[in-house]
Amino acid sequence: MDDVIDSWQLRMFSTLSRTGSFTETARHLSLTQSAVSHALRKLEQDMGSKLLYRAGRSLGLTPAGKRLLLCADAVLLQMSKARSDLTNIDTGFRGTLRLACPADAARHLLPPVLREFRECFPHYSVMVQPGDGLEPSRLLDDHAADLVLGIEPADLAGLASRRMFADHLVFLVSAMHPWNDGRPPDRERLAAEHFILQDRRAAAFREVETHFLRQGVRLHSFVELSSSEALVELVKLGLGVGIAPRWIASHELARGSVVALSVPGLDLQRNWGVLYHKDRRLSLAEETFAGLCRAACGDHEPLAA
Repeated sequence: MDDVIDSWQLRMFSTLSRTGSFTETARHLSLTQSAVSHALRKLEQDMGSKLLYRAGRSLGLTPAGKRLLLCADAVLLQMSKARSDLTNIDTGFRGTLRLACPADAARHLLPPVLREFRECFPHYSVMVQPGDGLEPSRLLDDHAADLVLGIEPADLAGLASRRMFADHLVFLVSAMHPWNDGRPPDRERLAAEHFILQDRRAAAFREVETHFLRQGVRLHSFVELSSSEALVELVKLGLGVGIAPRWIASHELARGSVVALSVPGLDLQRNWGVLYHKDRRLSLAEETFAGLCRAACGDHEPLAA
């Protein structure tokens, strides 16, 4: 059980308790229903108690849930007061946060983070620039960004990272793809398949390619796309096998139109974090932004917004 309850979880629980609807709660918080369900399960796991129960088509509070709701309301009220007090301070809470972030992460992760950040720092402006294919250290050294949201390099060198979540590359296939027969794709299948990628030059993909080369399998026939949505659409149409993290296709995976298969013999983990120069002390706004990014993921791969 965690010692501290995340404020985001309290807001989700309070909203869900009052709406009695996962759909309405997801709409109100700009999340997916599955993200709300996951957050509730995690909160119940942390608290060691069942908090809600189904009563027909609505939700009811257990005794533990009623007690937690009282505490949540008190905590959220104090947080709201603190934010209000801070906005009345004229100095120290104005400025610009420059952020570099890959397009996919910006699309799936940033909206709820930016909403919360704006509530904390209404007089701050946020500039987001694409961070695809660029080394975090280069972006920071060139003073193009204050923070970089991206995959941690193998050698952090002079960088520090506020870890957000870890993901793994998987094979994404259509629901009707032959690989769904339960057999791991063998050498012949791999060699004959068309693969759909976002960036063949990425370090993670090079590790996948090297992994199969050691087994005498050369992956070929690639289609490279800059858009994750286009990649998923081609996969759904059965035009190839995607190599990507499962979170870019979370909606399709939930609907069953796309299936995620592990890469045989490889468990390649990528760690995502908020990166910055380790010899630089973060401002309150930057600390808050990094904390909101961590809270939005909670160690888990992000779900599509």
